[in-house]
Amino acid sequence: MTQRTTITLITLLVIAIIGITTGYSTPNSSSSSSQTKSRIISRQSFLTSIATTSCITFLGTQPAFAKEVDPAVKGTKNDPEFQACLSNCMYECTKPKGAEQKSRGECLPECKTKCAKTKEQAGGKIMDRM
Repeated sequence: MTQRTTITLITLLVIAIIGITTGYSTPNSSSSSSQTKSRIISRQSFLTSIATTSCITFLGTQPAFAKEVDPAVKGTKNDPEFQACLSNCMYECTKPKGAEQKSRGECLPECKTKCAKTKEQAGGKIMDRM
C-alpha cells in the first residue's frame, strides 16, 4: 500500500470511530425527543463526513492501470508490453509438455516473432540469460 492509501484508511477509521462514539453518547437532559434528535444529527454528520471523505479520496486519484508508457520506450525492446508478452511466452514455451521440454534458446526466436511489433523488437539480442 502506498503512504497516501494508508493515511486515507486511518483517516476514515478515525472519522468512523468518532461518529460511532458520538452516536452512542447521550446528552444530560431527560427529554427523550432531544436524545433522539441528537442521535439523528450525529448520524447525519457522520454519514456526511464519510461521503465527503470518500469522494475526495477516490475521485481525486488516478487508477494504477492508467499509467502512460514513455513514448521514447514504446516500440523498443524495453517496451513494457513487449517485455510482458515475451516473458509470458517464454514461460508457456519452456513448461514441460509430457516428455518434451524446450530450452530457452529454442523458445526465444519463436517468442520474438510472436510478440514483436517493430523491427527493433524482432531483431538483435534481448537480455539472453542462458
